Amino acid sequence: MGDAQLPDDLKAVIHRRVAEGRVASEAACLEEAVRRYAEDLDTEDEIAAIARWGITDIEAGRYVTIATPEDNQALHERTMARVIARMAGND
Repeated sequence: MGDAQLPDDLKAVIHRRVAEGRVASEAACLEEAVRRYAEDLDTEDEIAAIARWGITDIEAGRYVTIATPEDNQALHERTMARVIARMAGND
């Protein structure tokens, strides 16, 4: 991999972070930036997968409409019952 060319404003940010002692070196700053960017991309992929899963369920009619506090309480009770059953190994 060749050397990456950065705009002057980004070079200034890196130099400032090194001078402030916030990172040990220019390389360390770039490594952390790339690592965080990769984590952000992974998170975006996870969010998109969860959204697709939810959309699929909605399209298949697997959803509950919560219109009242009673609806909310009933959903909570059903959810807790499922959680307790799973924790007890009765799922």
